[in-house]
Amino acid sequence: MRKLLVLILLLLIAAKTGAILLKGPVPIERDAFGYWQLSASVLEGDVLMFQEPIAYRTPVYPWFLAMLRFLSGPRTLQVLAVVQGLFSVGSLIIAASIATRITKLPKAFSLTLIVCLPAVSSLVFDAAVLSESLFVFVFMLNLLAILDYAKYGTAKRSAWVGATFAITLLTRPIVILIWIPHLFFLLLIHLRKNGRLRSLSMTTILFRRRVYHILLAGLVVAGCITPWLMRNQILFGSPFLTEFIGRNVWIVTFNDGSGAGLEMPSSETAKRLAKRLKDVDAADQWKNSWQVSNALVRSGLNDAEADRIMKQVAVEAVQTDSNFFAFKAFRRVVNYWRCAATDLPLQGLSTDAFHGQQTWQHSIPLVDWALKYRMSQSVILNTLLLSGLAFSVVLLIVNYPTRPYGIWIASMLAYFSLVTGILEIPDYRYRIVVEPMVALTFGSAISILLSRYRTVAEVTSSV
Repeated sequence: MRKLLVLILLLLIAAKTGAILLKGPVPIERDAFGYWQLSASVLEGDVLMFQEPIAYRTPVYPWFLAMLRFLSGPRTLQVLAVVQGLFSVGSLIIAASIATRITKLPKAFSLTLIVCLPAVSSLVFDAAVLSESLFVFVFMLNLLAILDYAKYGTAKRSAWVGATFAITLLTRPIVILIWIPHLFFLLLIHLRKNGRLRSLSMTTILFRRRVYHILLAGLVVAGCITPWLMRNQILFGSPFLTEFIGRNVWIVTFNDGSGAGLEMPSSETAKRLAKRLKDVDAADQWKNSWQVSNALVRSGLNDAEADRIMKQVAVEAVQTDSNFFAFKAFRRVVNYWRCAATDLPLQGLSTDAFHGQQTWQHSIPLVDWALKYRMSQSVILNTLLLSGLAFSVVLLIVNYPTRPYGIWIASMLAYFSLVTGILEIPDYRYRIVVEPMVALTFGSAISILLSRYRTVAEVTSSV
């Protein structure tokens, strides 16, 4: 019966995903156009994109897009929508699997899928030339790999952890420090396993073996990212992964509203930046991050140098009123969870930029209604969801069998909200990356509550 329920739920999720994608593709504009250009360079044989001297992108999504363009030609958007839709469904299947493994309750799988049924907003991004769907899938794959290693502890599985982490990192570098929660989780699992083995008078797992495995995973990561580091060394004189923090910090420092709205500092660095802007007639656009970045490049700096000077000036501005900046950052961290999905990408506009790609448009009234009245556009409902998430995380931590997993999930959720809240203006698009984790947290918590209720009911009935 449970397998039949799971099959029905998967079919419903797949049907929902397909119905939303039938609305049509999202125009290839802004970030999507940037990825489109990078994939064109890859198609021309410039695999490391030396002809696109930008420091703020990583290569996996342009490679993925180039492969689809090579295989699909003018039908790339159609194939892309299908593949990214499969990534979304696959991410939820992995989330449900993780929920089952951390609770050891088979019902957690179906409960996680049930939690996912109302979600529609993120699926619109499957129809766009954007990296969200791929990133979420490889990130969830990495979490599954970590669980496998925590259970079996073999060298082969540690290498797989390194490979999946490297792919995730080269898709979107926001995960660059998330290895810290991962290592803490593995330490908790190691201590718990050794505690059980000691209680049974059995041989414990040597800590140095874990260290060797971590070093192996690190070597795999280093081997995967080295070509990209060398590319940036050649182009910009420094072996970095990306240089983008300066543009981010500029927005949250100088923009009004969710940003701190600070004034330009009077430092020597700020004066040099202002002079460069003036030299290219962009002095009046100094609050616009991308206008400043582009103007600095026109003034003679390369992309990485432009980002670095923006970061330095922004940090100097923050130092003039660090308390106010910290207050605004705290609000953004909270609003990471509460911000409404008011503006989703528009689908099916055949008059927009599609660069010779075949488009489609099939409107389904039920889908239109679901998107119009989606829950994610309500701040109140998002706040209630946050409250439920907090309760579920606490339940996983309080429940002894799931405590290490609850701490792990809490630390990862905190990581994404802190990094994004400090560096970005809150936007629903940034929250998409944690939706499968949120779903598995709810699914796990509900399954634990139902199991406890059943146990209490059985005890009561026996009395």
